Amino acid sequence: MSEDISPTENKIITAATSVFLKKGKYGARMQEIADLAGINKALLHYYFRSKEKLYRYIFKLEIGKFLTTLFSTLKPIDDIYQLIQIFINNYIDQLYKNPQIIRFFMWELHHGGESLKDVFEELTITKSKPGIFPIIQKIEFAIQQKQIKKVDAQHLFFSIIGMCVYVFIAQPLLETIIPNLDIMNPKFIEKRKIEILSLLWNGLKP
Repeated sequence: MSEDISPTENKIITAATSVFLKKGKYGARMQEIADLAGINKALLHYYFRSKEKLYRYIFKLEIGKFLTTLFSTLKPIDDIYQLIQIFINNYIDQLYKNPQIIRFFMWELHHGGESLKDVFEELTITKSKPGIFPIIQKIEFAIQQKQIKKVDAQHLFFSIIGMCVYVFIAQPLLETIIPNLDIMNPKFIEKRKIEILSLLWNGLKP
C-alpha cells in the first residue's frame, strides 16, 4: 500500500477486498466490511463515501495489480515462442494463485464493465494506446518475420486467453463430469501449461 494511506484505510481496503472478491459488489454489505475491518460503519463512510466508490477503488487496485503483473514481465521479450510460453505460464499462475479474480472479472463484465474500462484506461490498454505491453503487435511482427505461420494476431491472442482461463471458469462443471479431475492440483496446472503451449506451437511454427 502507499505510504499516504493510513492504517485505518489499510484495514478497510484489506477487509473490502476480501468481501468483494467473495460476494461481488451487489452481495457485499458495508456493515460486513466495517465489522471485518474492526471499525464502525460511520468511520467506513468517512473514508469511502459509498459502497460504489469503495468497490471501484478495490476493483481498480486488484485488477490493476493482476494486469500489471501479467504483462509487465513480457516487455523486453522478442522471441515469439518464449513470449507465448511466458504469457501462458504467468496467466495460469495468476489465476491459480487467485481464482477469485475471475469472479471479479465476470461480475463486472455482467454489469456493464465500467470499472474494468476505467482500469484499462488508466493502464493505457486501449485501441489508441496499446498499453503496457503491445502483445498483438509483437505477434504481428513475428508473422512478418516468418517466425510463425500467417494467422490473425487478434484471434491468436483471444485463443490464448480463452485456453488459459477456461478450466478455471468451468471448474465446477468439469470436475463434476470428469472423474478424479482436480483443476487446482499443482500437477494439473503444470500439465495444462505444457499442453496449451504444445498445441499452439504445433499449429504456429513454420
